[in-house]
Amino acid sequence: MMASSSIKMFQKEYPLGYCAVRFLGQWQKREESLYKEISPNATKDSISNALAYFQVSRNFPDLKKDGNLKLEKARKALVEIKADKRHSTECEKVIKLSERFKKEFGSFNLSAASKLLWLSYRSPYIVYDKRAVTALKQKFNLKFNSHNYTEYVSAWKSVYTNVEADIEKAILTLPTGRAFMPETALTDSQLTDLANQPWFKERVFDIFLWEMGGK
Repeated sequence: MMASSSIKMFQKEYPLGYCAVRFLGQWQKREESLYKEISPNATKDSISNALAYFQVSRNFPDLKKDGNLKLEKARKALVEIKADKRHSTECEKVIKLSERFKKEFGSFNLSAASKLLWLSYRSPYIVYDKRAVTALKQKFNLKFNSHNYTEYVSAWKSVYTNVEADIEKAILTLPTGRAFMPETALTDSQLTDLANQPWFKERVFDIFLWEMGGK
């Protein structure tokens, strides 16, 4: 594992306060509404909106052709995997949904599967992203199979454990940064309560990795 001094160095280049503001904007502008659409009862439209938002629609060709038949297959796959009690862990469900996507669309898509399940439950699901893979491998020198979701989650958590306390400190500064944030009706205490939710902190870390993985 990389030394804590090196992690601090990366935080200077990719400030966690910025990452917190960035995710807050994403959440309030789009991800909150997608979560509310998908978590109770996913529809074809909500699946289409989510895939487009996360820019993974290209892996599901011609979704809206044939009377949305393919889109219905994607929706049905998500609903059935969520309900399948044989897959008890988050990793199992992400992998099984990826396998369903491979069967239906020809692509073993961990990114889409993890993001749809995250929108269904948020924590404890971990979003799989290629730029996060790049950051974990190139910036933190972690070795794992990029196509193995379980190994990815293990690598992700090994760094997150060392950054979580710093994310919590960054979150405390959110109320002082309103001039640089999207307008919100949340009070200061509501804002910090939201940002201290496990899923929010985890997505702040995702932004941190995403920024690192782009360079």
